[in-house]
Amino acid sequence: MAFAFRHDGYGYHEEKQTVSARRIKLGPGLALIALLMMAWSAPAMAQIEGEATAQQADEEEEEVTGLPEVDEDHPLYWAQMREIYTMQHRAFIKEGRFAATLYAGLIPNSIFEQYFPVGLRINYYMMENIGLELSSSYAFQRNTTVNEIVTDETGISAAGDVLVGDTQVSHTTVGVKWSPVYGKFTYGDSRLFYFDMYVFGGAGLLVAQTQTTHGDPSEDPDIQDTDPKAEGVLGAGAAFYMGEHLGLRVDYRQFIFQKVNGGVANPSEISLGLTWFF
Repeated sequence: MAFAFRHDGYGYHEEKQTVSARRIKLGPGLALIALLMMAWSAPAMAQIEGEATAQQADEEEEEVTGLPEVDEDHPLYWAQMREIYTMQHRAFIKEGRFAATLYAGLIPNSIFEQYFPVGLRINYYMMENIGLELSSSYAFQRNTTVNEIVTDETGISAAGDVLVGDTQVSHTTVGVKWSPVYGKFTYGDSRLFYFDMYVFGGAGLLVAQTQTTHGDPSEDPDIQDTDPKAEGVLGAGAAFYMGEHLGLRVDYRQFIFQKVNGGVANPSEISLGLTWFF
């Protein structure tokens, strides 16, 4: 540069042209290198941004669903995909609580009499699925039309002359209630209802009026004796819970006791009750 500067300007001018030519030659190369670097860095940046976005989406989805990201073969995969939540905890707790049930029912399996029991059940739940039950009922009795059409061997009506045997007056039982099945269902996609299915076993005392001689008990009360006797009871049922305190019960009971005229009686009771939890 100094040599070209001391001449008459042509050398400088020629050297300046040479430098300009070199700049012209190097310019496309630098541009090509810059383009290649941009082309290489763009996918890397996109991949980094994509991974960050996916990670953020996974974190948001996990926060919303409460379920971790799982493999397609994992049992929770379809639960997460379809937003199905398993029932992990009971929303209605019975353990350590008392409950009282008012109920009414029907004992239909006597051809001579029908009974309509009304009673009270008291439950205490030692565990969530095991509880004690004390139950007592009074049975309203109604004669069937069979009494009016029964005849003796001569064809004469024997109404009022049939020995019915034990007329049930009341049942008092104590036993254990076990709930092996617990679940929930929804009505109208707006509210969940919880339920138990249970079995029952116990023993108790039957108070019966026993007809000892022929005749009409309504006209001659002396022909009947009031007789308490032991009985066993088996049963099953379902309870539906509508809130923290209110419930609805459907029960089946099978009583077993010794008849006065021999044999074993096994009347069945079907009842519907309204429960309040304390």
